[in-house]
Amino acid sequence: MNDKEKFLFPSTTDYLEAVANPTGRFATLAGIAAVTDRAGEPDYTVGTGRVTFRVVREGRPVELTCFTTTAGYAGAGRYGELLEDEIYVFRHDGTGTYYPVAWRPVSDPADCPVACDELTEGRLCEGRRLVVRNGRFGFLDEEGSTVVEARYLWADDFSEGRAPVAVRAAVGEGMRMGLIDREGGVVIEAVYDDLSWDGSRYAYVDRGGRHGCLDRMGRVVVPLEYEGMGEFDHGFAVVWREGRYGYVDEGGELVGAGLAYAEAWSAEEDGTAQVRRLEVQSGGLERIKLRK
Repeated sequence: MNDKEKFLFPSTTDYLEAVANPTGRFATLAGIAAVTDRAGEPDYTVGTGRVTFRVVREGRPVELTCFTTTAGYAGAGRYGELLEDEIYVFRHDGTGTYYPVAWRPVSDPADCPVACDELTEGRLCEGRRLVVRNGRFGFLDEEGSTVVEARYLWADDFSEGRAPVAVRAAVGEGMRMGLIDREGGVVIEAVYDDLSWDGSRYAYVDRGGRHGCLDRMGRVVVPLEYEGMGEFDHGFAVVWREGRYGYVDEGGELVGAGLAYAEAWSAEEDGTAQVRRLEVQSGGLERIKLRK
């Protein structure tokens, strides 16, 4: 994966397709097969900037973590051995490339909380310790007292006072994701197919294939009207719909020419970004000014 392609990682849905059809998708990890749920879909959990699949490699259980944001990728070492350019993922425009993964063998059921029926505890983060009881996730405080009852199907560590959580979907299979505060109060209702908390300001969400962004209080920043959205960099985020790319600012407004580009890269510190216009078939990269 070259530097230009690191601005925007695949979505959870893109990775699902790759893991569900693993033949020829892995550069070095041969013999991968997904562990599936009752509906036959790959079993996975979604966290901040990453999605972790339960897979089997050559008969052994393995956790395979793929990254959906640059922030998730920056913390790749938490999830095992990092393999660059490992999983081949097709993008929305039909092209594809290799992306990094982290993987680690699961030698004991307690190492894989999703499958654990007993009590397991994680590390202390911001005065809260993630705990799993009978397959449900909750949080303890520093003294070991329960702060958030173990009622969630999945949860991630706290970061800047917020933690992503998941509940069972009210209709059909799968989970829905939301965000809670340190006392267990609901900040963002668990109604989203995917939610990636950037650990500071924004929660990037997906509902029914439409992507957008909420702030740390659950207020809409970018309406859920795009097929995809990258993270904010220097005040701007890449968005796209129907093969046309553009940028939104932190007020949720399209900037410049709108969805006018065939490709778009992350904004840089000087408020500019590199794009390729729709009428240019190949090459023809230019730099545009986003900040007035």
